[in-house]
Amino acid sequence: MEKLKRGDRIKMYLAYLSLNSPISIKKFLNFAVENKIPEITSRRDVKLLESLNYIDLEMGLIKLNDSKEYEATRDEKHSANREEKAKIALTAVSMIKEKELFVGAGTTCEMFVKSINTPIKLLYTNGFEVARVANLNVNINRVVLIGGKLRPQSSAMCGPIANMVVETLKFSQSFITVTNMDAEFNLCNNNEDEAYLTNKVISRSGEVVCLMDHTKFNQNFYGNIISNVSSIDQLVIDKEIEGPEFEELKTKTNVKW
Repeated sequence: MEKLKRGDRIKMYLAYLSLNSPISIKKFLNFAVENKIPEITSRRDVKLLESLNYIDLEMGLIKLNDSKEYEATRDEKHSANREEKAKIALTAVSMIKEKELFVGAGTTCEMFVKSINTPIKLLYTNGFEVARVANLNVNINRVVLIGGKLRPQSSAMCGPIANMVVETLKFSQSFITVTNMDAEFNLCNNNEDEAYLTNKVISRSGEVVCLMDHTKFNQNFYGNIISNVSSIDQLVIDKEIEGPEFEELKTKTNVKW
């Protein structure tokens, strides 16, 4: 049997727990072994599931947190819609106006900073992986990582510390991404801390450019609203979308593809 990636293991665990929770840790580990997952790996996965709030551990039992929806791992996000993200990144690069930028966390933003081919004096980011990629780009002179609590699903630094830092700064031009846009044209993130920080960035920015592929448009989503799309200056997508909703979107902000 081919070795399962962590994201696939998590999906399998959650599917199993949805039918068998609560369950003893021993039975859970036996289930993992039956599926060719070494016990040392499954024990580490249990700690990960708890840290991500998918499960609670009580008196030797694993209890599934039913209110927590599955969030794709960073590797899964990185692999999804790569061609679309690459196209968005190139369009966004052509829109750079300033020598100092803020760039948010997210795999599309990672492609964006990798593609930057014009001199940038200073780049602020709350994305750990964005900072790493930006630091490798010879066109970017200095990278400042805004610290805070690290979310492994997105490599974003967020929380009270990051919020306080952003409140002391002003950005001439900011590039952000979102989890999706809902039917009311609200920009959303499935994490409350990330949504709050992104809202702070928008309020502290002279111009905001949002990078979003077409699959994130008009989704039914019950997450955390960042702000309405009318609060940003530019929305960059990978292609034109047919339908009256897209026509209405174009009345609320400038859309480029």
